[in-house]
Amino acid sequence: MEGISTLDLVGRVALAVALGALIGLEREARDHPAGLRTHALVAAGAALFTMAGAYGFADIPTSTNVDPARVAAQVATGIGFIGAGAILKIGMSVRGLTTAATLWMSAALGVAAGAGAYVLAAVGAAAVLAVVVGLRALKLPFLDRVIFTVEYARGHGTLGTIMSELERVGGRPGRLRITDESAGEGSRRVSIRVSVRDESDLERVAGVLRGRPEVHWVHWDRDV
Repeated sequence: MEGISTLDLVGRVALAVALGALIGLEREARDHPAGLRTHALVAAGAALFTMAGAYGFADIPTSTNVDPARVAAQVATGIGFIGAGAILKIGMSVRGLTTAATLWMSAALGVAAGAGAYVLAAVGAAAVLAVVVGLRALKLPFLDRVIFTVEYARGHGTLGTIMSELERVGGRPGRLRITDESAGEGSRRVSIRVSVRDESDLERVAGVLRGRPEVHWVHWDRDV
């Protein structure tokens, strides 16, 4: 490939793979479907597309209008299809948005590495890790949310008990969804997005609710 040495080519792809894998490792550790391999492949593919656009058409006559940036620009569009596949809507919870964003950023890092902007790629990777790892380490309550779901028999004032118990342990209830149809005759299913500092608080609330005879089951899942 004219205009770039083999060593430089390998170095750019290797950097893209390494940075993508580094971000994917964090997703893998949190048990997300798109993990180390997916992020590494996305970054490597973006780097290859960028280099192909920049150096793959060197033998085309100079009179032809060739813009290397066009190929790299389409990476951002194409990665949207992969990112959309990482997003799932389960009840009132939308999961996978952060993973879709890290896939998009992995593609951006791949483009930067493929263009030879090594410092830009490294700084971008550091920024991604600062957001997905650093902000979570701060344990800010509005970043630590769960979907708390309870199914119970109607007519016992259980909803008020649920809300008061969540507030008693310092939880901050947010959006509320009530389903009567799918929970069975005479039953109600309530899903509440709640911010908590410690999941052990939810276990205490669940213990109180499970002790009530009208409560069928209690479950929560992290809203990521």
